[in-house]
Amino acid sequence: MLARAIRGALRTLAMGTLVLAPVTVVQAQTAGQVRSAYTIPPGPLDGALNQFARRAGVLLSFEPSVAQDRRSPGLAGAYTVQEGFAALLVGTGLQATLKADGGYAIVPAPAAPAARLTTLPQVVVTGAVERENPTSPLTGLVATRTASASKTDTLIIETPQSISVATADQIEATKAQSLAESLDYTPGVISQASSFNRMVDDVRIRGFNLANANTGMLRDGMKYQPSVYDGSQEPYGLERIEVLRGAASVLYGQLSPGGIINAVSKRPTAEPLHELTADIGSYQRKQVTGDFAGPLSDDGVWTYRVTGLLREANTSIDHINDDKRYIAPALTWRPSARTSLTLLSSYQEMRTKFVAPASSSYTLNGTIPRNFFIGEPGYDRYDSDVFSLGYLFEHEINDQVKIRNNVRYFDASAKFNYLSYGALDTTTNLFSRGVVNRTENSTGLTADTSMEIKFDTGALEHKVLAGIDYFRSKYDSHRYGGSASSLDLYNPVYGTLPTINKASDRGSKTEADQLGVYLQDQIKLAKKWVFLIGGRQDWVDSTATNYFYNTVADAKDHAFTGRTGLVYLADNGLAPYASFGQSFVPQAGSDKSGNRFQPTESDQYEIGVRYQPPGSNTLLSAAIYQIKQKNGLSTDPSDSTYSVQTAGLRSRGIELEARSKLDKLELIANYAYTDARTTQSAMATEIGQRVAGVPYHTTSMWGQYDFAGLGILGFKAGLGARYQSRAPVAGIADGVPGRLLFDAMLSYDLQRLDNRLRGALFRLNAKNLLGRDYVQCVAATGCRYGEPRTIIATVSYRW
Repeated sequence: MLARAIRGALRTLAMGTLVLAPVTVVQAQTAGQVRSAYTIPPGPLDGALNQFARRAGVLLSFEPSVAQDRRSPGLAGAYTVQEGFAALLVGTGLQATLKADGGYAIVPAPAAPAARLTTLPQVVVTGAVERENPTSPLTGLVATRTASASKTDTLIIETPQSISVATADQIEATKAQSLAESLDYTPGVISQASSFNRMVDDVRIRGFNLANANTGMLRDGMKYQPSVYDGSQEPYGLERIEVLRGAASVLYGQLSPGGIINAVSKRPTAEPLHELTADIGSYQRKQVTGDFAGPLSDDGVWTYRVTGLLREANTSIDHINDDKRYIAPALTWRPSARTSLTLLSSYQEMRTKFVAPASSSYTLNGTIPRNFFIGEPGYDRYDSDVFSLGYLFEHEINDQVKIRNNVRYFDASAKFNYLSYGALDTTTNLFSRGVVNRTENSTGLTADTSMEIKFDTGALEHKVLAGIDYFRSKYDSHRYGGSASSLDLYNPVYGTLPTINKASDRGSKTEADQLGVYLQDQIKLAKKWVFLIGGRQDWVDSTATNYFYNTVADAKDHAFTGRTGLVYLADNGLAPYASFGQSFVPQAGSDKSGNRFQPTESDQYEIGVRYQPPGSNTLLSAAIYQIKQKNGLSTDPSDSTYSVQTAGLRSRGIELEARSKLDKLELIANYAYTDARTTQSAMATEIGQRVAGVPYHTTSMWGQYDFAGLGILGFKAGLGARYQSRAPVAGIADGVPGRLLFDAMLSYDLQRLDNRLRGALFRLNAKNLLGRDYVQCVAATGCRYGEPRTIIATVSYRW
């Protein structure tokens, strides 16, 4: 049990940048006398050594250049630690030596007996067995590195902008069912009602909407879906979700000033990974998932991963199902330690129905039953099919120069029909109904090519990134109305299908080509000061076609955006920072005089501080920011069918976040104060009004504890709380009431019941544990009930 506890602790420590506690020489010597079975395929030496150290539960350190371009013959059989290292290092000219702290170092082997009289110079990397990789599996809830904030592998504490990372372990522990739910414990993020997030990913950050590629939704560092209605990203297919808050156009082009959400796909692994899970839960939920990865060739040059999901479920609303199929095959070719090519693909099929919004007068007072379905079972549908295919290429020319080329093609189609709420006749209890009949098609092609160069100029260490990216998107939507019969609110009788008027198409088509070039320099002085400076030039050509008015509007826009920041790294783990960033978003169309709209532009100022205590697995963050946006659109007071470009928004606030692992306890805690409001508008009544649906205060906390610390082996429990204060909505005098929701998790290692169940785990998750009723609104006529209490039981098996 002691050896298992040591291995578990080292696995957690291996994902950080600092070591919590040394392993004693006595423990290392004991482990070195025990033979254990290992299966490590031939491949790059650094990967083989890290796999062996992790499985053996020992601390390992070595200079990366020592293992560079060297390969290991692998390992198969039972070995002690010393024997295992010796077998892995055969033919490499290296050896493993036991250090005073009980760990091992990899150093050049003596060339001759005489050389043993001389102590070889040894330079080691002090830290974890294996440095955290921002695209690889990570154990626990605390990430310390990110690639989203700078498009380079960078420590979060060295980043002069707010960023949060929801790891795969967090997604699993909280049993998040959508990307939006995965961010429930992230500061500054507000989502739509869960019933809507089941279909699409529609969230706000710092008061600004992020719904598609041009407002902030990314996948693997590249723009993803052209339209919010293309469908949601499946969280089970993600290794992590990185949320960069604030302006980020310098690296990604046209974006909302609120920030970006970068979903990182699960990728092939050198170490074998196998997982099967089965769920049952509330509302007849049945789901199976699988995740398989590992080497395809004995030399480890080819690795694979296949992730899949199959679900059949109902929901809390009558006649609305929640069915999904998802599969994501991936393949990596790594001919050398310096070169890799990863193919990523995915297909997702969603079969559900749209939850139509209703008036606040019917939802806030509970007039509409929570399970009431306004549509027709034979008509309503949201059938979405999403396909993507691309690759990630990386090659290190030498220790200083690295090139990357990433490409992805995206295709989505959706059949989107629903009946909507009209007026309620209180004498007859009949609801009138509207009709929407839609077909949606989207395609996107994105490419990003960059070069990363490291060099020194005197006392300054530079990491320069220069690149060019391209995004071609097309979104084609056809929308028709019609007529439908009324429905009894308390005794609904379905079966009368609506009549659709195909003669009037209220849809539109948008096509755009976006090209950008960017340059960024991360500069470090004396290991204490980190400077960031970057600039970008964008060109956008777009065409918008309105099917109803039969009009076509072309636009050619260009913009320069900049970014700068400064971080100071103190010896005690404090890292204060300050930054400035810009963003822009082109606006399609023109005012009633025919004047084309200019791009919306934003500036953000942010100051903050992070604290990462030396020798800990803790990261604390605090930030104060202000965003000013100009050239927004507002309603033309002389003709409400047109817009004028006079709107201005300002968002300012405070964000606090803590993530920590303290022995057997893991914690996430955050708080955000957000004041987002209109500062300019052609409509005088809008000036000074807060952004709809954005509360002043949001806070959340998640904690999970492994009861092995109390001698109860195999048992773990988690508890979460999420709070939002009252939110403003135009047309609702007192706004939408706030809410406090609780989530919970229990898990048990089934091996404790029977050793034959090794690798099997049982988990029970509850969302909205106390069954709190609440409503979410984005407008007085756009309200939905929140999700009721849901319980999901999961059995998983890993080997």
